[in-house]
Amino acid sequence: VTHRVEVVIAEKKPVFLTQTVSGTLEAVTKIRLYNEESGRITKMPYHEGDFVKKGDLLIQLDNELLKTDVDKARASKEQAKVDLSRLKKLLTKKIATEEEVANARTVLDLAIAEEKRQLTRLRRTSIKAPIDGLITRRLYEPGDLLAQQSHIQTIIDPTKIRLKASLAERWIPLVEDGQDVALHIDALGDKTFTAHVERVHPTISLGTHKGIVEILLDPVPDNAKVGQFVRAEIKLKASNRLVIPVHAIHYEPEGAYVYRVIKNENSESTAEKVFFEQGQQFGALSEALTEIKINDMIVTLGHLGLRDGKKVEIANPDQL
Repeated sequence: VTHRVEVVIAEKKPVFLTQTVSGTLEAVTKIRLYNEESGRITKMPYHEGDFVKKGDLLIQLDNELLKTDVDKARASKEQAKVDLSRLKKLLTKKIATEEEVANARTVLDLAIAEEKRQLTRLRRTSIKAPIDGLITRRLYEPGDLLAQQSHIQTIIDPTKIRLKASLAERWIPLVEDGQDVALHIDALGDKTFTAHVERVHPTISLGTHKGIVEILLDPVPDNAKVGQFVRAEIKLKASNRLVIPVHAIHYEPEGAYVYRVIKNENSESTAEKVFFEQGQQFGALSEALTEIKINDMIVTLGHLGLRDGKKVEIANPDQL
């Protein structure tokens, strides 16, 4: 009795798969502001949520003593200039020596350097906004006494926001820099926003076997904020994979197998049971790595009662 089956042709073709990743939004540019000089805060006009312009004064430390040090250094420099000038005149009269003039020049150079050092310390008591941005953290208040290298404020650029998401290592090679991504922000409803892959990190975590994909919102939607939960759909493309339908595959302890229709020497069609190695699965399609060849006729319907070597009749020849 001939067994009726439907088949598909195994072929190489581009395949696609959509992976959904999730996480929270973060700022691309996030700057923590520290003080390089110790001192007491005298001014700190901006709070969390305030927008500032580049160059705005964010933190002012008490600098009265440093101003005195600058005045002292400047006076030492002026005196060193006078001493050098006097010794140069005495040198022409053979009253001073070349060595004394050289020493006076060194003293002047040191005085100039000391003035520059004290001016630099004075400038560092005024901390200004390095970018146009948004204050997100304020850790101290005016009147607080700071030790050196205290984290005082944090500022971000709210115009550039990203999602850094983890993706399984087997999918990382299928992600392309710059590709479009559909992004959903839970707090903003069912809208889909435009985003793109900005960067794929070059390393894989040894612990999780996942890589990092950076997805940049472009442009940043209205009301999108750092910290919001988001989901992104990344379309993965793998070109020229030999694939067959998943529902054509069966399993035994020996592994995965399909039935392939072959022609015998009498031009009769028979079913052949073929064990093969599966590759990656792309939705309803699975990659075949071994045994199955291009143009093989793979049985997709009519498996009930089918066995190796049984005569078959192809029920859908017009679809091949």
